[in-house]
Amino acid sequence: MTCDIKNFVATCATCNKYKKPNRYGRCPMTNYHAGSPMERVHLDFMGPLPKTKNGHENILMIVDQFTKWTECIPLPSQTAEVTARAAINEFFSRFGYPFEIFSDQGRNFESSLFKAVCNLLQIHKARTTPYRPSSNGQVERQNRSLMDAVRCFVDQQQETWDEHLAQLAGALRASVNRSTGYTPNKLMLGRETNQPADLMFGKTDEPQYTGTEEYIISLEKALKSAHEIARNTLKTSQAKMKKDYDLRVLERQYAAGDLVYVLDTAKVKGKSKKLSSPWKGPGMIIDKITPFVYKVKLQRVVFNTNHDRLKLCKDRIIPAWLQTCHEEFTQGKDVLAPRVKSKAKEYCVCRGPDTGETMVQCDQCKEWFHLTCVGLSVEEVDTIDIYACPNCKLINRPLSVPDRGGEQNVQ
Repeated sequence: MTCDIKNFVATCATCNKYKKPNRYGRCPMTNYHAGSPMERVHLDFMGPLPKTKNGHENILMIVDQFTKWTECIPLPSQTAEVTARAAINEFFSRFGYPFEIFSDQGRNFESSLFKAVCNLLQIHKARTTPYRPSSNGQVERQNRSLMDAVRCFVDQQQETWDEHLAQLAGALRASVNRSTGYTPNKLMLGRETNQPADLMFGKTDEPQYTGTEEYIISLEKALKSAHEIARNTLKTSQAKMKKDYDLRVLERQYAAGDLVYVLDTAKVKGKSKKLSSPWKGPGMIIDKITPFVYKVKLQRVVFNTNHDRLKLCKDRIIPAWLQTCHEEFTQGKDVLAPRVKSKAKEYCVCRGPDTGETMVQCDQCKEWFHLTCVGLSVEEVDTIDIYACPNCKLINRPLSVPDRGGEQNVQ
């Protein structure tokens, strides 16, 4: 009896969707090793911030993966055109074009215009998985450092934040980075820039050169030595960071065909986050792209997501569309292909014909209904996992559950 009760509770769809787990999944840290300046550049936006007298509301952050060189560019908007123009004019034109740009999945970075610019300049464009800012941790850490400094400067005059960005970015570039052991100035420019303290008290052991050629030779040697030391220091710091992070790893194994819930961190206007379900779904894993990135299909969307945002679905009863999708997947059919619906089955009870996305199918009697006939909106349908029409609700007709022996309980 105890075992049956535990199994009944563990397979309750309401409990699985609306209760948070004691621990979320946590995959091991994966490091990217950049070996030279401008090999990989990270882009991100901060904002919107209070509008300044110059019309700025956003900050475009650009961070070089290897040198940690940081650019902070105030911008009036986050459109793709403004983003691309600022990155080219304010950074790439001065330091050269990177081999790769890494960003989140913001509309500006994923727009056709921004992708066309990258293709034109022969720059590889990479991105994070959705709702996974830690994948772009290089720039996220600099965001935090910059905002800590900005808050100290603006005090109560928040509309003046853009007046201090250039000086604060210069201070970040002149500070020794613990990951490399050098300042970004040294690794990117080959020298330390003059700071006010240097002009006041002078620099010690400043080398003197007899000509340009001697300076170039010395600069090449200094850069080669600094880059080699920085590479070794980066590897050491990344290994230590990974060791500490991986102490709390909770890795779960998923495979194509598994039914899963996906962590829902989106905020819906008018809905309390505390009272909303922490999960969306259930859906099905279509493909395993990398050891920790999966392609997941929900009822109306297909997307890539990280291992940490998934939870195995153990529900006794699942939506009919997912049952059909799983059966077709196990039969080797393409579940992503457009479906051809039978017109004979898509007439509403009012005998009106199919009008596209304005109809919903009952998961119990399989009949189709116009949304207006059952008093639903498209937004309301998107939030319903299992829909029962008014007639099925009236007679409380159960959803049939086929017997699958020892297989995963898919219905």
